Amino acid sequence: MKKRHWYSWVTLALIFTLVIGLYQPTEAQAASAPDYKIEINKKTNYLYLYNGKTVVKTYRVATGKTKALTPEGTFPLAVKIVKPGWKGIPGGDPKNPLGERWNGISVNGDNGRIYGIHGTNNPKSIGTHASSGCVRMKNSDVIDLYSRVYEGTPIWIHSGKSNKTWRGNASVGLKPASGTLKTTTTVNARTGPSTGSFIVTTLKAKISLSLIGKSGDWYQVQLSNGRKVFVHKNYSTVSIPTPPNSGKVTVFVDVANIRSTPSMSGAVVGKAKKGTSFVKTGMNGDWNQVKLSNGKTAYLHKTVAK
Repeated sequence: MKKRHWYSWVTLALIFTLVIGLYQPTEAQAASAPDYKIEINKKTNYLYLYNGKTVVKTYRVATGKTKALTPEGTFPLAVKIVKPGWKGIPGGDPKNPLGERWNGISVNGDNGRIYGIHGTNNPKSIGTHASSGCVRMKNSDVIDLYSRVYEGTPIWIHSGKSNKTWRGNASVGLKPASGTLKTTTTVNARTGPSTGSFIVTTLKAKISLSLIGKSGDWYQVQLSNGRKVFVHKNYSTVSIPTPPNSGKVTVFVDVANIRSTPSMSGAVVGKAKKGTSFVKTGMNGDWNQVKLSNGKTAYLHKTVAK
């Protein structure tokens, strides 16, 4: 595309939110299997796909013509579209710059239609800084990525160093959850954790569903037909059963790291001295799930507390 001033890009982005095509939605997978995460390095123009802590695929990409155009931070994958349309050009047309797939990223709560990881009709641009803000991939690569990831996958974008360790915001993304969700009013059930995700069905008030995941302000539930969908927390209440192995847990090492997630790569939210006790609300693998004084949930490894 031709070079534009920043205000021209804003105008284009607003138009783009209205004209991108709508195609058959796909279903978000359960958060527990697989555990996908995406890293995009704007400096080197590489995209890394992680499953857990392991890089399973590496792709070459193109990012913004200037550093400011492609946003940095950790964002959820909000919507997936096959053969997206663009400004009146139908999906699949050789003139369509979005290529074969659209993986929409929700940046600061938008609907996933402004920024995305998409294909291209200009494969020579891959590996360069060429876009107006989106992340371009070869069509064969974006089809491969699209087939793997699910709505809610966390996407970490930065311009620093990559060392095959995902260092994005661990609080972003689809996490396992359990319990029962009850709708409080009529609500749309969507394919992903965003109002930009496709509507699968409309649920009536006072319907109880099995809670299986959580992504930001959205709950993932399973319908009676087995379909997995997302419901916003403002239109529901959640009851969580009392987990097994509840009680108290006490730190038995000199200093223990308190982490935000049950992982050694989880953010350290505090430290506890030997003899400090916490309310234990359950176990997550080798991790004690505890309730902090501020009411938040955190984790202590079994090698530091029991």
